[in-house]
Amino acid sequence: MTISFSFRSVRSTVAALAGAGAVLFGAAASGFAADANSAGGVASVLPLTDASAQHLTDDPITATRIDELRRAVRTGNAAAAKRLLASGLAPNSLMENGDTLFTYAMRSDAPETAKVVMEAEGFDPNALNRFGETPLMLAVFKGNEAIFKRLLELGASTEGAPGRWTPLHYAATEGRRTFVEYLIEHGADVNAQTKAGVTPLMMAARKPSRVVVTQLLRAGAYRDYCTDKGMSPADFARNAGDDELAEYLAIERCAVKGRRSSVRIGTVETPSNFPTR
Repeated sequence: MTISFSFRSVRSTVAALAGAGAVLFGAAASGFAADANSAGGVASVLPLTDASAQHLTDDPITATRIDELRRAVRTGNAAAAKRLLASGLAPNSLMENGDTLFTYAMRSDAPETAKVVMEAEGFDPNALNRFGETPLMLAVFKGNEAIFKRLLELGASTEGAPGRWTPLHYAATEGRRTFVEYLIEHGADVNAQTKAGVTPLMMAARKPSRVVVTQLLRAGAYRDYCTDKGMSPADFARNAGDDELAEYLAIERCAVKGRRSSVRIGTVETPSNFPTR
């Protein structure tokens, strides 16, 4: 199953949370989230961890073949990409703009080419692109369940770099309950926080997606974790215009990062119009 996706919602998320000091992945210019620090919203990019050195080669023959591979990925020519990768070219090579081959294929809506890249020998399912995103994040972001599941089989991590967004943040942002369920089943941290303290529950509340909020709470998400600006999940829901959800998530005070507050331990009854599936 492939779920539809729009960059517009993520761009609006970036804009809406910039003032709250939220840490977001992707670049607005390219359609993927960038990481803005809480001090001034300045983009900071993680270095690539597994970029093939082939793109730096001085060998003209190899350089030509790499250019052919890039062209195949750029044009969505899965057959040509498969042939070139089978000849020994590294699947973790970079495009001219610094993207990984997999990233470029996913951004270009060429899932068949992306599948060819990730099935090539030597593909790293946890390689970061130039925005610090993993292949699994991109699969969630695009809503491609087949690629998502295959990446998990290949050993993709459900976590992100310390203090950065995780695949679960992406799934919660878009309200993708199927992906949320898979990620939780595979051990994703439901209370993962960015440097600014943003959690998946906050992103689900901001959508707002009551279904995903329920999934996360049942998996142990803390409603009293707040951002470095003091915003709780309830505040995100209120800003999204869902006052009932905000009341459901209400807390008396924020917990210290990493330690849960002792207040409001009791479970609030789920409203009848609060879907759980």
